[in-house]
Amino acid sequence: MAAIAAEVIAQVGTNRTVIGVDGQDGTDLERVAAGLVAGFEQHGVSAMAAAAPSSDVDALRSGLVAPFRSTGAGDGVLVVHGHGVLGHGARGLWRWSLWVEQEAGRLERRADVKIAASAVLDVTDPEHPRREWNDAC
Repeated sequence: MAAIAAEVIAQVGTNRTVIGVDGQDGTDLERVAAGLVAGFEQHGVSAMAAAAPSSDVDALRSGLVAPFRSTGAGDGVLVVHGHGVLGHGARGLWRWSLWVEQEAGRLERRADVKIAASAVLDVTDPEHPRREWNDAC
C-alpha cells in the first residue's frame, strides 16, 4: 500500500487531501483504508481513516470532508471508506479515489464507477493487494 500512497503523493499532494475508497460488495474497505493510512505513514505523512456514515453527498461533506479541511494545518490525508462513496454525487468530494474489487463479482473494465476511480485495487488475495490498470488499451 506504500506504493499507492506514493502515487497519491505524486499526483495530488498531501495538503488536507481527502481520498474516497469504495468497492464491490464483500470487500473489506476498512482494511484497505487502514493499509493505505499505514502506507502514508511509511512516507512520513500524517493520515487517518474514517468510515462514511452514508453515501449522501451532503452528509459526507458536512460530517467528514469540511471539518477535516477546515481544522488543522499543513499536510494530512483523510481516507474515507464506504460502499457508495464513488457514486455520481459524491465523486467531486475526493482529490483521489480508489475502487476495490476481487475476482468473484469483478465489474467490467469500463464500468462507470471504475472509470471514475483514480486507481483500482484487486484484493482477491487480501494479504497481497495488487494495483490494477484500468486503462482503455
